[in-house]
Amino acid sequence: MTAQIETTSGDDGGPPRAPTPEADAACDRIIWNHVAYAAVAGLVPIPAVDIAAATTVQVRMVAQLCEARGVKFSEQAVKTVISTLITVGLPRGVLGYPAISAAKSVPGIGTLLAVATLPALNGAVTWAVGRVFDWHFARGGTIETLNPAALSSRFATEVERGKSAVKSAVRRRDTSKADDAEVVKTEAG
Repeated sequence: MTAQIETTSGDDGGPPRAPTPEADAACDRIIWNHVAYAAVAGLVPIPAVDIAAATTVQVRMVAQLCEARGVKFSEQAVKTVISTLITVGLPRGVLGYPAISAAKSVPGIGTLLAVATLPALNGAVTWAVGRVFDWHFARGGTIETLNPAALSSRFATEVERGKSAVKSAVRRRDTSKADDAEVVKTEAG
């Protein structure tokens, strides 16, 4: 990996890829879909398997972002970058990520703690992974030029934004369900 954060050309050595509204929208959809998949992965009842499932979701998401942005994909390189991003960029308050997964092995309170926190945390981390990769790709970067250490503060910021985005999405869903229930109740009465 190089210390370069951005490149000045596309994969083919030509001019940078210009982000388009269509590519931007497609990447937003890709990220949101995978945030949901990663949240579900947090419900896997076996410690460490939940994190492995979320990592698989993140790698798949980056593969789709690569396709949408016209960037060459390398699964092993992406796994390394994701692992490094999470290791160097996860905010201090989230460093217990593996411990939350391990808590599932404690019957009762451990399981409740993990189920109450890990889906949202997986979603926020997946959001951050997606946003960092997409930001880098949209500026002409490649997997090979993405420097996780140089992007660690951006990643930490995106984790915090991801937490807010996931909370907002859950609130919208809950409000929508409540509105649907009220409509059904009104129509039935």
